[in-house]
Amino acid sequence: MTEMSAQDTGELNVTVRELSRDESLAILAKHHLGRVGITYQDRFHLKICNYLYSEDWIYARAELGDDLVMAEHHPWAAFEVDEVDGILDWRSVEVWGAIEFLSSDMHSEDWFEFENAVRLLRGAVPEILKADDPMPKRVHLVRVHVDNILGRESRVGNPRPLPQP
Repeated sequence: MTEMSAQDTGELNVTVRELSRDESLAILAKHHLGRVGITYQDRFHLKICNYLYSEDWIYARAELGDDLVMAEHHPWAAFEVDEVDGILDWRSVEVWGAIEFLSSDMHSEDWFEFENAVRLLRGAVPEILKADDPMPKRVHLVRVHVDNILGRESRVGNPRPLPQP
């Protein structure tokens, strides 16, 4: 008689667990592309965005539009970033927190925070807010505080490749 593994029988052994805060923050720090969700009254906008994480803040740039106006009226956001290795093999981090709008006005209370955000973002893209900025319309700097964070991981014991398009 031969033994059959889960791989031989086609059975999947999937384990889902909650990530620790440190594991979740490490994923947030590792990536620079996520999704931000903003609500106002009965409207919800979900947008893909570039970001940078540092010390419990998610920094991003925005251009003037409905999303920014909505966020000014209701300065709260949800944010998500994912790592996907297979259809059942992934990690996902969700963040909820207050949005702050950083002012470039040297006389504003948050000018230091604006300058810090520029320094952080230029660490990834040195041309940000300069003449050769690759996204020159994104002149508004915002940050989302990590008020709450939830990370989850799904691991499969015998992974299958992602289906091809």
